[in-house]
Amino acid sequence: MFDFFNKKSKISWKITILYAFMFMMLIFLINLSIYFFLSSFIDDNIKKSINNTTELVLSQFSRIGDPVNFFDTDLLQQISRSEENIFFRVLDKDGKVNAQSKYLEEMDIPIGVEIEEFRSGSKILVVKTIPMNNFVFSRGYLQVVRDITFEKNFLDFLIIVLTIAAGIGALISVFLGYFTTKKMLSPINKVTETAREISSSDLGRRLEVSGPDDELKKLALTFNSMLDRLEKSFKRQKQFVSDASHELRTPISVIKGYVDLLDRWGKEKEDVRDEAIEAIKKETVNMKQLMENLLLLARGDDSELKKEEELFNFNELIKEIIKEFELMEKNIKLKFIEEAEIKFFGDQNLFKQLLRIFLDNAIKFTSQKGEIEIRIDKIDTNDFYFSIADDGPGISTEDLPFVFDRFYQADKSRTRKDNEGSGLGLAIAQQIVESYNGDIDVESEIGKGTKFIVHLPAAKNNKRR
Repeated sequence: MFDFFNKKSKISWKITILYAFMFMMLIFLINLSIYFFLSSFIDDNIKKSINNTTELVLSQFSRIGDPVNFFDTDLLQQISRSEENIFFRVLDKDGKVNAQSKYLEEMDIPIGVEIEEFRSGSKILVVKTIPMNNFVFSRGYLQVVRDITFEKNFLDFLIIVLTIAAGIGALISVFLGYFTTKKMLSPINKVTETAREISSSDLGRRLEVSGPDDELKKLALTFNSMLDRLEKSFKRQKQFVSDASHELRTPISVIKGYVDLLDRWGKEKEDVRDEAIEAIKKETVNMKQLMENLLLLARGDDSELKKEEELFNFNELIKEIIKEFELMEKNIKLKFIEEAEIKFFGDQNLFKQLLRIFLDNAIKFTSQKGEIEIRIDKIDTNDFYFSIADDGPGISTEDLPFVFDRFYQADKSRTRKDNEGSGLGLAIAQQIVESYNGDIDVESEIGKGTKFIVHLPAAKNNKRR
């Protein structure tokens, strides 16, 4: 049986055989209980009948002179007819038969103290022997015999009936169990068939969910939920590859164009050669930055974002980044408002990149002589936030939900042709913030600028769950 379960057999058969075996064991125990109960009940009735008859006969002895001479065959036969299947034999002190019921003639009946079972031909009987000198002034024995052939045959027949009933019940349980199990497991077969038919180009199929709210329905719902996630993941991957290919196509085309230009005119014209070399270097740097950003996002997607963490002063980090940008952008004012001093446990390099992304994004879309405001403050004892607000053209309501999507470009008013980005910066920023259990909010209105608000858990509460 255990080998059967170890083999690659259908689960429906495994469940059917298991429950059939359990049903047979249950029937066996029930039948055994029934048999032993009835057997005990019949034995008790037999003993009770013999004992009651014995008491009745012995009570008569007290009123009789010599019972050995008193009991004759006719009288014993009369008593036997009055008591169902009960017969008598009177013996003298040497065990010689003085009187007996005709039914007991030629029977070899044992003499014993306790009630004893014996056979005579095809008959099964029990006997109880009573020494009469204990009750009367005579010596000898009285044997009370009862025929229990019917009761024993009934018990033997009962065993046969119970065995046949158990066998029929086991067969019925196997057939009914198989069909019931097969019907109950049909949703699993549907899941298997649907999974077999689904491919990466056909992730829109779903299982039909109906019926009672049981484990199989939950399985179907979970399977559909998994397909939803897979479909979204495949769509994101497809879009990511498409966008990455589009982003790489432009610098490659530019490099190819300048290489062709160098091949035609670079050997004779020095200005053309210098222009081509400068353009190729610039596009190479852009491609390198794009590939590094793609790798960073890929690591984040696989939960492999490498961190070198330590406790540092977040305010000082912001001041350091502001100083860098002030050296590069002297036409834009950077205003830093410190409402609280924050100690943070994390990777400084990652948060430098995070701050640079937000400041670079704000500077791109802030007007000349404009202002960018950076603020940091505590939310409560456990959390803090920092915000970066520009006074640029703002983001439309239609574009706001997609600003963190990879390669997404907002409307033309948010894009400066002289310094277009790859569209990966905000996606990377979101990846970094989420890796520290934080979140980012965006507030923007057309013509009134944009504000990014980053919420983070303070100190060592930021470890990813």
